[in-house]
Amino acid sequence: MTIERLLAAVPPPAAPVEAYDGLWEPIEADLGTRLPQDYKDFVRLYGEGEFMEFLGIHVPQSWSPYVRLLSEARATARIFGSFEEELPYSLWPTAGGLLAFGKTDFGDYLFWLTRGAPEDWTVVVWGRGLQQFEAFDCGLTDFLAGVATGQIDPQDFPEGECERLFEPGLGTPDRERLGFGAAPTASLGISWRLGWFGSGGSGVSTVRMRDEAYVAWERLALR
Repeated sequence: MTIERLLAAVPPPAAPVEAYDGLWEPIEADLGTRLPQDYKDFVRLYGEGEFMEFLGIHVPQSWSPYVRLLSEARATARIFGSFEEELPYSLWPTAGGLLAFGKTDFGDYLFWLTRGAPEDWTVVVWGRGLQQFEAFDCGLTDFLAGVATGQIDPQDFPEGECERLFEPGLGTPDRERLGFGAAPTASLGISWRLGWFGSGGSGVSTVRMRDEAYVAWERLALR
């Protein structure tokens, strides 16, 4: 699996934000697995940002924990591990399980199915609307290229064209320019996100430990 198809379909930004070209051994040690080469090429060339105005891929290092690969992999594994029904796949860090690498603005989750060597990993999408998994026989960058060109059409993804196939993220906000100073870290709070699953009223709530002063600063800084 290579990144060539994606490069042809969606040119990378001239100045990627939070691109990663560092050592992979510590990142892979934290995850407990090697990662596909096309992902490594992707975060080096594209960095953090949004595809098709609704889809984001987690990156190894970011000022925000909500786009970091490791923190989001852990959070997503907790969410799906709390489902009462039996899942058709095991979850990372179980070998061969689903490892989250991205999500959409609509609450869909994107996973690698980590069976075999990393170059053989395929993509699985959990769609919030249909509340089910959909498997695709391709790697991450081929999946993105297919979605961008309309050759891959996950059931819960929005239809229609978009003006910007890829938009780089904001990166660390210019705190001095915005007048907010350094991000505060004074207190620890809990924020809840309620996901609604099915007409029967069953759902899952996720707990994320967040600094409330930081949350307020982050929201202002990102306006």
